[in-house]
Amino acid sequence: MPDRACHHPAAYKSTTREQWQDAAEAWHRWGPTLERWLGDATTAMLEIGGVEAGGRVLDVAAGAGGQTLAAAREVGPDGSVLATDISPRILEFAAMEARRAGLANISTKVLDGEDLDVEPGSFDAVISRLGFIYFPDRQTSLQQMHRALCTSMTVICTPGGVEWARSGGA
Repeated sequence: MPDRACHHPAAYKSTTREQWQDAAEAWHRWGPTLERWLGDATTAMLEIGGVEAGGRVLDVAAGAGGQTLAAAREVGPDGSVLATDISPRILEFAAMEARRAGLANISTKVLDGEDLDVEPGSFDAVISRLGFIYFPDRQTSLQQMHRALCTSMTVICTPGGVEWARSGGA
C-alpha cells in the first residue's frame, strides 16, 4: 500500500523544499538557458501585470530570480521587488545575482506561496513565473496574492493557465 503521507500537502511542501534546496545550484547554472527559453513569457508577464517604474512587485516562488531581475530593471531604482520562495538556498542565488547585476532594489524572504506573510495591499503587482504549479492549494495561493495587492485585480484561471486582468485602481 502506498504511503499516504506523500499525498499530504505539508509532506509535499517539505519534499519540495528539500528538492529545491538540493537543486538550487544546478537551477542557477541553467539560468541563462532558462532566460532564453522564458524571456518572452517573462516580458509578457511583466507587461500584463502592470510592472512599471517605481512599482512594488512581489515575486512568488521566485526560484533563482531570473524574472526577479527583469522586474527590478522595470521598476528601476525608485521601485522594489521582494523575491520569495520556499527554499532559502535558491533565494541565496537570487540575492547573489541581484548584487552581481548591481540591483539594490531587490530583497528576498523565505515564504510559502500559500501563506504570504506580507502587509496586505503593499504591492502594485504580484508575479509568479513557474512557481504556481508547485502549490497544492492554488486557490489559497491566489487569495494570498490578491491580498498582497494594493489594486483590485481579477484572476481568471483557464485550462491554459492563469490570466490577470486589471479591474480597478488603488
